[in-house]
Amino acid sequence: MEPINFEVNDKAEPRPNGSLIVSEDDGRRIRRQLDRMIMEAGASTTFLLDRAGEVISARGDQLPKDLDVMGALLAGTFATTRELARMRNEKNFQTLFQQGSSENTLTELIGEAWLITVIFGKSTHVGLVRDITRQITPELEAVLLQAQRRSRQVIGLNPSFRTSVEDTIDLLFKE
Repeated sequence: MEPINFEVNDKAEPRPNGSLIVSEDDGRRIRRQLDRMIMEAGASTTFLLDRAGEVISARGDQLPKDLDVMGALLAGTFATTRELARMRNEKNFQTLFQQGSSENTLTELIGEAWLITVIFGKSTHVGLVRDITRQITPELEAVLLQAQRRSRQVIGLNPSFRTSVEDTIDLLFKE
């Protein structure tokens, strides 16, 4: 079965994702890596999130209807666990593994700004998922850093537009 694709915006133009603009080419590169995880590890679902929980891309045949909520909960769980590790002086917390009765979830930090979450069945060995995750995260990080740099350039190109938007928002919510 062909994995289902979710992207924030399915237009062919560059897509805004918070302050991250993911171009169509970037989206293809991301999908290729997430599909690799599904095919090579036998995962059912993969998510690429920013640390705030916004879903950048999701692939799989079992995507939840409340994808935004799932992204926020995954990122929140990772952040909570990472903070607990920091309180115990664990300095290099990168991975969260959750073992369920029928499925497992592995969430891995990409750089310092993004997360990949992989949901996989009990028949898949967690070591395989971790190994493939560590293989694909450098490619994902390279794509995301490139998109981040491009986003900063685009955002920096038109400060008058940003000021106009901020003024409009202020007018709308003026008391």
